[in-house]
Amino acid sequence: MKRKILAALSIAVVFTLMSVSLFGCADSDEMKQAKADFTTQTERISSQEADLDAAISEGDELSATDDKLLDPSLIPALETAVSEAKAAKVEVPSMPSKLDDITAKTEELAVVDYTDETKAVADAIAAVQDSISKYKLVDQPTEGFVIERLGRISDVSDIAAVTEDNDPNGQLNKSGGYTATVYFTSPLVDQSKLYKAEGSVIDKGTEGGGAVEVYRTPEEAQKRCDYLANFDGSVFSSGSHKVIGTCLVRTSDKLTASQQNVLEAEMVDALTQLS
Repeated sequence: MKRKILAALSIAVVFTLMSVSLFGCADSDEMKQAKADFTTQTERISSQEADLDAAISEGDELSATDDKLLDPSLIPALETAVSEAKAAKVEVPSMPSKLDDITAKTEELAVVDYTDETKAVADAIAAVQDSISKYKLVDQPTEGFVIERLGRISDVSDIAAVTEDNDPNGQLNKSGGYTATVYFTSPLVDQSKLYKAEGSVIDKGTEGGGAVEVYRTPEEAQKRCDYLANFDGSVFSSGSHKVIGTCLVRTSDKLTASQQNVLEAEMVDALTQLS
């Protein structure tokens, strides 16, 4: 009888040891909470990382675009945002086995946050996309578009586009010439003091307020701008001039420098408004 009892105890002990070996000890409430907290942080980071990776991928692709931007400097800015986002990523560790280690790693993971980096890349992407869209507005626009946009400016009065019959320079639609030129007068200019005070908007030319000349390529517009620059500061100066897309934005030499700057900025803004 005694032998049977000892045998039964031995079997019980072996079974217990096997159970411990196979299933381990049950986690304490503290361990369960620590594991749950660790999992919460890793899942949060994983979700944020997915959003960040999507933004990085889109940013990388957009950085290589062949589309022209109104502000080309936005591409390097996008590349910087993407690089900083990539550098911000951390490797999420596997869950440690010890309670103290789990707690320590959870505290480290709690400070990991990709929200700012994701937003920075998204903002840079949006800026590039807007700049591409804005450039398209000033890439060989029609005279109708230019007239409508100039009409939005409070410092612009009468507006008129040249035709082959009244083109003062005789360059309309010629090789290397403009495809459209739109003149306007401005209340900032005393029209009574102009050389052709009684003439039409086109007769007064750029002197009456300003003009927008449209070319086939940015290079042709720049060539015209460089030509006008030869007369800057002389008695033959025709006012300010700036290339935007394939357009040459001009303001009257009868305006003060500050007036030219303000009107030029208003013209650029009007021509590139996305709505």
